[in-house]
Amino acid sequence: MRQSMFNFFKSKKAPERQLNHPSELKKGDMFTVIDSFAYPSWLKGQTLRVTDVQTYQYQHSADYELVLESDAGKVVFLQIERSDGEEWANFSIKIQRDEVDEIFTLDEFARIFDEDDLTYLEVKNTPERYMQFLAKSYQQSESPFVCYFHNKDYRSQPLPRYEQEGGEPCEMICLESSDGSHGLNIEIWDGGETEVSLTLTRPITDIVDLFPGDAQ
Repeated sequence: MRQSMFNFFKSKKAPERQLNHPSELKKGDMFTVIDSFAYPSWLKGQTLRVTDVQTYQYQHSADYELVLESDAGKVVFLQIERSDGEEWANFSIKIQRDEVDEIFTLDEFARIFDEDDLTYLEVKNTPERYMQFLAKSYQQSESPFVCYFHNKDYRSQPLPRYEQEGGEPCEMICLESSDGSHGLNIEIWDGGETEVSLTLTRPITDIVDLFPGDAQ
C-alpha cells in the first residue's frame, strides 16, 4: 500500500505556471498586443513570443528588456516602466544609419554628440512605416550616462557587482517627446558602434492574453 501511494504522488504533474502580469514573462512565453491604431499594422493585434531577456545595469538599479518576435519574424523590444504609481509598456525598435538620415538628417542628429547642452531635435521626415513610433520632436532628458549590459535575465538573482563582473559597458543618451509618449535612445558601445532605437510608450493594459511557455 505504501509503495502504491508513493508512486501516485510521485506521478502528479507540477502545477502549470500562471502569468498574472507582463513583468512575469520569461523566455518562451507569449502575449498579445491589443488591436489598436496606436500601433503599426505589423504589431497591433499580434501575438509576440519572448525570445530572450536582457539586463541593463546602472549603479543603483537595473532595467530588464524582453526581446520579442512576431509570427512574421519582426523583432521588437519591451521594457516595463513604473513611474508615480503607474505602469507603462515601452516598445522599441532599432533603426539603421540610413533611416536616421531619412528621419532627422545625419548633420542634425550629430548635434546630440557635439553640443554641451541637452539637445532639442526635430523630426524632418516621418516615414509611414514608423509613424506610430515617432514624435514631432525630442528633448534630451538627461546627460549621457554609462550602464552595463548583460545578455542574461537577472530578475530572480542578485546583480553582479557594478563595473566588475562580466557586463558590457555602454554609454546611453536618452531623448523624449514633450508628453513622454515617445523616446529616442542611443547606445554607444566600446569601439564606437552606435545603436539607435525609437520607443513608443503605451499603457501596460495594452498587453493582454499572457501565455506561459516552458520556463520554470
